[in-house]
Amino acid sequence: MTEIKCYEEMKRIRGEDKYPDKETEEHLLEKIFPKSTEELALRLSNVTAAFYGFTLKYIGEQCGWDKVDPISRSLFRELGRLKTIEAQEMEVDIPGDTRALAIVLISAIYTSSPEYNFETLKYTPEETVMRIFGSCRYFRIAKKLKIETYLSWPTLIPFFEGIAQQVDIECEVKMEIRNLENDGRCDYLARFILI
Repeated sequence: MTEIKCYEEMKRIRGEDKYPDKETEEHLLEKIFPKSTEELALRLSNVTAAFYGFTLKYIGEQCGWDKVDPISRSLFRELGRLKTIEAQEMEVDIPGDTRALAIVLISAIYTSSPEYNFETLKYTPEETVMRIFGSCRYFRIAKKLKIETYLSWPTLIPFFEGIAQQVDIECEVKMEIRNLENDGRCDYLARFILI
């Protein structure tokens, strides 16, 4: 059973669990334990999206819908800064130019955003162009909660601005939405130009 294999791989984390009995353990492993690393990553991605969406919905209902987009933009800017710091702590070589935004994006996709894919179209110090596609969990939850009209899309623009701030480069961030579906499927073109 694949869930048993995944469970065995996570034994260091799950090793202290104590079930009421063997039958309950086997039942829960069969029914709810992720069957693969991919399933685990996607479930965690859904939880991340839910925190984002439900928090913004609550803010809108309690404090006014005009507060939602500035908070979302600030959150993503700070996430860009945080992901840059994390990449630096992992000793990732981050250039001091537009390529930094691509490197940190790839780092963030690998560690935190499994539903995005990327294609590097241009990679120079002066200009970097990337296609980002796959699924946007943030749009998906915003659409589900009917709050998407209160937010700016794509949410990655302030994320990239945060990277540029953290690396201390002056860089223009341009993004084109080529496709953005109700279920989150997306296709963006991102261009970073050194100022």
